[in-house]
Amino acid sequence: MRWERERFPVIDKARKTMRRWRMWRPGDLVLAAVSGGADSLVLLDVLAELAPLEGTSIAVFHVDHGLRPESGEEAAYVARVAGHYGVPFRAVKVEATPARWKGTSPEEAARAARYRAFEGEMERTGAQRLATGHTADDRVETLLMRLFAGAGPGGLGGVPPRRGFYVRPLIEVWRSEVEAYARLLPFPPLQDPSNLDREIPRNYVRHVILPFLEEKYPAVRQVLLREAETLCEVGELLEDLAGETESALLMEKGRSMELALEPLSSLPPAVRRQLLARLLRRAGAEPDYHLLEDIMRKVMAAQGCPSLDAGVGVSVRREYGRLVIGPRPGAVPANGAISPPDVTITGEGRFTLPGEDAELRLQVRPRAGQPRLPAREDRLTAVLDADLLSFPLWVRGLRPGDRFHPLGAPGSRKLQDFLVDAKVPRGERGRVRVLESGGRIAWVIGYRIDDRFKVTDSTRRLAVFRVEPT
Repeated sequence: MRWERERFPVIDKARKTMRRWRMWRPGDLVLAAVSGGADSLVLLDVLAELAPLEGTSIAVFHVDHGLRPESGEEAAYVARVAGHYGVPFRAVKVEATPARWKGTSPEEAARAARYRAFEGEMERTGAQRLATGHTADDRVETLLMRLFAGAGPGGLGGVPPRRGFYVRPLIEVWRSEVEAYARLLPFPPLQDPSNLDREIPRNYVRHVILPFLEEKYPAVRQVLLREAETLCEVGELLEDLAGETESALLMEKGRSMELALEPLSSLPPAVRRQLLARLLRRAGAEPDYHLLEDIMRKVMAAQGCPSLDAGVGVSVRREYGRLVIGPRPGAVPANGAISPPDVTITGEGRFTLPGEDAELRLQVRPRAGQPRLPAREDRLTAVLDADLLSFPLWVRGLRPGDRFHPLGAPGSRKLQDFLVDAKVPRGERGRVRVLESGGRIAWVIGYRIDDRFKVTDSTRRLAVFRVEPT
């Protein structure tokens, strides 16, 4: 196949990039994100040329941000472009105002809304990949912007050629090559006036900082692109190592994530930082440099049980040799008690535990001929003497002055003191429930039964309680 001189380098680079990064396989459906600008129109033209050669099919997807009066006309224009190529087209309108995406700039709000729409369209169509028109210049500009803002190796890698189902076939093509190519298209690219607004950080980098650097260092773009590629590879390696470490060390308890501090502290600093960043993102927080430093200095290296507010309702705290990342614990009264809804246990059956995504199951059966009792370390099971229980029973939260006789202990204790000795974090004590019988605690659920309700040689019937997920 012959291509014009201006088109050939771009199509050839894109084909090599796609194959190098294995951007898709024969039979894949690829969505082309087309805004109507030069980059996205060239992307569509390149894909239309290569799709038959690669055995893929393409469709056009347009996001109308609704930020300008002419946005509806732009969607109609892209629809005509898609018709020119004979490929399916769909547009969606999103709400991209900063009021909708609190705490972000207009540009960040538009990006967040756009990528949310991308994910929705991928799910709707079952497409395997979504291609965007990012170029080598975009990668260089992103490196500088993140360098000024502060970012690790992965962030400084800028826009990767492939991440998840997102692919960037033009990532090794310069914008000057795209503009030369665009002049050969049968329809002119749409112009976005905001691209000239130097108050927007990316535009300032594009129109002021890079030209200034090129006056002193003519090859600066090529140098920065190579650095971005190297840093991207380093970032991917760190991400792989952090993922392996997460699989080995992470313990999840409800919505909280826990790591033992000793092995976490022994990790190479770069891997430790990457792992913390992964977990913060999972919790919904944004892991910038200062937050990661504060976690390592003020929480991990500190004494006692310090905590740190990571924003958006997320806390990072040290608890008895563990680092805990998760929802900020609710306020706990001075007596440490928060009362969840009571549950009445009338007899055998299954009883829902509100707010726990779990239920309590009770079975009563004869002692004679029963298999070996569950091991004591099975924290979710309790076997009691059924004839010592007074029905109805109650599952309730902690109350001031609660006492019980822990199994094997010489006498009764304050429940609060028991939980402290058991190293139950203060923020979790409000979630502890007890099984009450006749005004006495028979089981501190998940921790210890009361010695007065234990199974003995004279026990005739067993009451087997078990907490099971729903």
